[in-house]
Amino acid sequence: MIKGRYIGSLVSGAIVIVIAFTFDWHKVVSGLRGFHYVYLFPAVILYLAGFVFRGIRWQYMLAPLKRIPFASSFSVVMIGFMANNILPLRMGEFVRAWAIRKKEGISGSAGFATIVIERVYDGLALIGLFVVVLLFSTTTPEIKRYAAMGASVFVVALGVLLYAAFREEAAARFLKRITRLLPGTLHARVSGLIDSFMPGLHFLSSGRQQAAVIFYSLLIWCIEGGVFWLVMQGFHLAAPAYAAFATLVIVNIAIMVPAGPGYVGTFDLAAVVALAPFGIGKNAAMGYIFIVHALQYVSVTALGLYYMNASGWSLRQIEDAERS
Repeated sequence: MIKGRYIGSLVSGAIVIVIAFTFDWHKVVSGLRGFHYVYLFPAVILYLAGFVFRGIRWQYMLAPLKRIPFASSFSVVMIGFMANNILPLRMGEFVRAWAIRKKEGISGSAGFATIVIERVYDGLALIGLFVVVLLFSTTTPEIKRYAAMGASVFVVALGVLLYAAFREEAAARFLKRITRLLPGTLHARVSGLIDSFMPGLHFLSSGRQQAAVIFYSLLIWCIEGGVFWLVMQGFHLAAPAYAAFATLVIVNIAIMVPAGPGYVGTFDLAAVVALAPFGIGKNAAMGYIFIVHALQYVSVTALGLYYMNASGWSLRQIEDAERS
């Protein structure tokens, strides 16, 4: 985990250095001065509305384990995303599993299983949106290739998880056979984790719950695409509405790359690459994505810290949860 932390920080640091020396910062600042900040408040409200639906979606996913109130689901989601902003390598996902165990008594491994599935559905929803974007736009062969690669990864992942959900005993036996290669103590621990992970897949066997998760996944990403579009309007960028959704998809594929806290560097450079085919210059694109990134980072971190304090936890506990 320590090595991973350094790798993520090095990746972000390298990209930040590239950005620092390849952009005309006078033009970037000039573009920021031209932003109409009247668009900022509705963009923040819309962005946070997406997290309301994330909380509802997670309720459906956790229902076979325990029916939890929306207040718990929403607050833990916000704490997890806040932790992603202050910890490297998306460690907030582990913090979120820890937090739902502390708050609702749900097994951390089972809770983490639902988060893994959630990420798969997010990926499929994003790829679906990207397919729609491709119907209206022309983009570079490289971006199409990355999208196809991403689609195949998420489809295979969903297939594996569905198999595990419907053939739980067979999947558990197979995984435990693999773990026999591990040393005795570690084998016993991983074997126990497999047993507690599997119940988190139970919602996949319910067509009603899956339909709800698919609906909310598409809604969440349409809302976030709306945030990208609203900020674009604030800059009066001469690009079609679907350019905002294309940028959303490319950015979220890029932040799968190991990076430092808050996806610094990967998030920003990906947006510049995504907007280039739409005729948006790199300096204008950098100013645009700076606002998008800042509003997301500040709003989520502030709300996550609020819920962390309201739950009686500290940043030290959050960091200890990430290491455990």
